[in-house]
Amino acid sequence: MIRRGVLPGRRRLDLVVLGCALSLAVLGVLFVASSTTGTRFEGLATRQAIWLAVGMAAMGAAILFDYRMLLKFSFAIYCVCLLPLVYLLAFGETIANVRSWIRIGHFQFQPAELSKIATALLVAYLFQNEDDARLHGSTLVKLAAIVSIPTLLVFLQPDMGLTLTFLPLLFVGLYFGGLPARGWAAIALIVVLLAGGGWFLLKDYQKARIGTFLNPDSDVLGSGYQVRQSKIAVGSGGFSGKGFRSGTQSQLRFLPVQHTDFILAVIAEEWGFLGIVLVLGLFAALLLRALKLAQSARDRGGVFLVLCLTSMMLFSVVLNASMMIGLAPTTGIPLPLVSYGGSSIATTFLGIGLILGVDFRRFANA
Repeated sequence: MIRRGVLPGRRRLDLVVLGCALSLAVLGVLFVASSTTGTRFEGLATRQAIWLAVGMAAMGAAILFDYRMLLKFSFAIYCVCLLPLVYLLAFGETIANVRSWIRIGHFQFQPAELSKIATALLVAYLFQNEDDARLHGSTLVKLAAIVSIPTLLVFLQPDMGLTLTFLPLLFVGLYFGGLPARGWAAIALIVVLLAGGGWFLLKDYQKARIGTFLNPDSDVLGSGYQVRQSKIAVGSGGFSGKGFRSGTQSQLRFLPVQHTDFILAVIAEEWGFLGIVLVLGLFAALLLRALKLAQSARDRGGVFLVLCLTSMMLFSVVLNASMMIGLAPTTGIPLPLVSYGGSSIATTFLGIGLILGVDFRRFANA
């Protein structure tokens, strides 16, 4: 059926999603430059710009390639993306307490980032032909297996931050798949039991981060140092900030990992409340528009694909912002598109390309 006023085969790109994503990425390059100038990390802004170009190429490819074909081969894509995760557990080099990166020349790549996209594709494919409003037991088992396998592999690296970013995919499948109330009650009980048993599987530094979150003043010079310095940076920025490259916490290097996990604190110090409103406003516009595109997708697979990709980005933004002011434990989750990280920015743009691709083919003939 052709909608009135719309020509068959008419295609367009959503400029709100595209514009917000590019704006955030450019801001990211600027603040990576600001937070690394004069340090041993100087030059990372150039690398970030290179990865931005790679991400835009990936986004373009995702837009041009029919997402329905990707859904059709999603299981094969998923299996291929799991192989590097298995390789890392057996042969990966330990960097910053985890085995998460594969070196390619002078660059490093995190396979777990790409596996998130592959998992989102397979979850969308799982629900593509599910017309029943209630979630069947067989579908629930398949969903749990799809999400839990990469989640476990990443947890064993052990990268707690990336592990958590797979959870929104499970929530999207359960919530929009129609899980009944008793199912949610059973899951809540399982989560409580797993959380208690999972404590004994955490590394000492991960336990310290959780302990600091529960009692921020217990170790202000140790595990609580990052969050304390982040709060100081945020508070000192005031309404309009101290100016670009003029923040004392960031420029005097009091704030650790300021170009990655805590880049939002750098923005708060240098551009103040207005800078935070700008960045979070761009994210809000991007994510709300993406949800709007999910509503108008032409098929159920497209709806779930957009919901999965949007939920992962929303989760990362909320957790990173909460971590910055001590409302969540420090987990190493970067701010999408803004924090330094080549694999993160490239795969985030790949995900945005898939979102745009779903809308791009909304009025396609086939």
